[in-house]
Amino acid sequence: MTLKQDQNFDNLSSRFRKNIYNTAKGQIRLNILWRDLVETVPAIENGGLSILDAGAGQGNFSLQLAEKNHQLTLCDLSATMLDDARALFKENHLEQAVRFINCSVQDLSSHISEKYDVVLFHAVLEWLAEPEKTLKQLLQYIKPGGYLSIMFYSRTGLIYQNLVMGNFDNINNQSLAGEGKTLTPTNPQDPAEVYQWLDALGLKTLCKSGVRVFYDGISRERRKQISHEELYELENKFSRQEPYCSLARYIHVVCQKKA
Repeated sequence: MTLKQDQNFDNLSSRFRKNIYNTAKGQIRLNILWRDLVETVPAIENGGLSILDAGAGQGNFSLQLAEKNHQLTLCDLSATMLDDARALFKENHLEQAVRFINCSVQDLSSHISEKYDVVLFHAVLEWLAEPEKTLKQLLQYIKPGGYLSIMFYSRTGLIYQNLVMGNFDNINNQSLAGEGKTLTPTNPQDPAEVYQWLDALGLKTLCKSGVRVFYDGISRERRKQISHEELYELENKFSRQEPYCSLARYIHVVCQKKA
């Protein structure tokens, strides 16, 4: 599927809030992202870093960073999602630590010229018409020696889930992408291809983790019987082990730019 334009979440923000961060799968995402950054980025728990959240959505992950006294810039193409982020930060009395920019990642240069210690690019790549080109553009905002935290929706994981669910028509017809009306990404990414892009940009991979390596395969009834503590523990345990990492719904990579 070739996209003509990037996905805007103005019409999906309420569904995103309900179906992602108000569920266990949203907490799995936050847990894995935070663990990976704590283990790879010095001072992430101490504060004082400049951080750009490119495609920040409703700001759920960035809120944790603001609580650590980092200086944040949040941008998003969706004005509705960004309004949700503003409300979240205001509710937590942290709005003074954040700059909000309503624009696409591609148009960021019209609003900022600075470079950042850390750039976050979470669950954005799979909604873009030109993911590789946009990733290259993003590199200009990372300081020498700075870090990129990128999480993307894995085409490999999506194929695996369709296989185990018996959705063979989707596989045979290659109808894996969403149509922009649901939360299924319009452009799921091939992990091997994304890794090649990162290598070509001269970025050093520090860690790689699967996000939701098995959660989506559990029946709804069984999910009700499992404690969240056990769920999070096992997701963390298998997130960096192969083949589980490569079969996860999302893959998170932390990279460092050459100094």
